[in-house]
Amino acid sequence: MNRIGLKFPAKNVWVASALMCGSFLMSCGGSGGGGSKLGKNDYLGNLPAVYDGYNMEVAALEEKTNNEGEKLMSGGEKNYDKIQAVYDEQKVKEKELKEQFNTDVKAELSNIVGKEVPVTFSEGLKNSGKFYYDATVKIGELRDEPRLSVTLSAKDDFTVPSMQSYDYTVYLRLVGKDGVVLENSTTVIMPIPLAREAKSFGKGDVLIADYAALDFNLSRYAADRVNFAGVEFISTEEYNAINQ
Repeated sequence: MNRIGLKFPAKNVWVASALMCGSFLMSCGGSGGGGSKLGKNDYLGNLPAVYDGYNMEVAALEEKTNNEGEKLMSGGEKNYDKIQAVYDEQKVKEKELKEQFNTDVKAELSNIVGKEVPVTFSEGLKNSGKFYYDATVKIGELRDEPRLSVTLSAKDDFTVPSMQSYDYTVYLRLVGKDGVVLENSTTVIMPIPLAREAKSFGKGDVLIADYAALDFNLSRYAADRVNFAGVEFISTEEYNAINQ
């Protein structure tokens, strides 16, 4: 079948476009699949499986629509109404899947928000001369998505020179149960605002509280994040080596 050679009436050009990409063609993204096989994570609960399962259901729906659309296209112009019906049905089912997904995510978040996450500090950070903070990390949420919620406090008395707060930037990354760094999981926090005058802190002073530091990006990395086991704070040099 030569799709390029098909001629569509002007009023049905959008149907042809839908068939060429997006609604019907799997080459535009996604693949079929059943339910998620990801297990439960100690800190993220069933969220990795919820995200993974949703992605698989959407991909399966797209594949089904693609197959039906391809068959109808072979019938030419007489099947335009049927093609539109297939497209409309896909949109209805996509909405239903999204609504159920949102419900499932909120239910899982209610079980994990506030759960404390293990924290470690790399040897590179400890030996950097910039290890000035203690950290508490919990599972938080922002706009119905899981986030790391970070609170930092002064480990000892220290003073930040004027206009030098950039030197106190904090770097962290997600680690798995075996200590392996999780994919694309580094982030940056600047807990001390830039100031024209030097600013002093005492031991135990809170530098930043409940900061939503990192989106777990479960839509893309569910299979990776199911291994999440904690947070490691790292040095500037370690961060630059990862992100160069």
